[in-house]
Parts: sequence; C-alpha cells; structure tokens
Amino acid sequence: MTAPPTRADIEARFEGLLSGAMTRNEVDRWAARWVADEVAEVDDDLVWWALERLCGIDLRTGPEDEYLHDEDQIAGWLSELRRRAKGDAAGEGAAALE
Repeated sequence: MTAPPTRADIEARFEGLLSGAMTRNEVDRWAARWVADEVAEVDDDLVWWALERLCGIDLRTGPEDEYLHDEDQIAGWLSELRRRAKGDAAGEGAAALE
C-alpha cells in the first residue's frame, strides 16, 4: 500500500466534497481502503478520526433519501480538523477525539 494519508490529504478531501470537485463515492472509496486495511500504517490519531468520518460519507438514510451527513456536518468536521491541527501545531496536544 502507498504511504498513509496526511492531514493535508484529508483536508483536501473535505474541501473537494464541499466544493463539488470530488464526489461522495470517490471520497468514501478513498477513505474506506485505509479504514478497511487491518495493517494500515496510519499513526496520526487526527488523520484516523477524519478517515472514519469520510468512510461512509456516501451513505443515505434510504435508497432515494438525503445523505446521512449533510454539507453543514461535513463543514463542521473540516473546521474541527483544522482546529485540532492548529492546537497540535501550537503544542496544546491533541484534544480527545470523538
């Protein structure tokens, strides 16, 4: 497998979703390959937290229904990613990832 995703890779996927440059299916498949890999070498807890949110981003509440996670929630996750990354860079340590 290739090198694990970086925080910049994750941020780009969130931005791509919100701008429409990437489809939910594309992002889900990209994230799922890391989440499903039992030996994935993702050692950044923040990257792992974000991958778990991106995996399944294409799920709907029903076959023809809205997506389970709307754009406001995706934007919130992106903001949370940035906030936690900024905290790490400032030496504040990683907040508990929920």
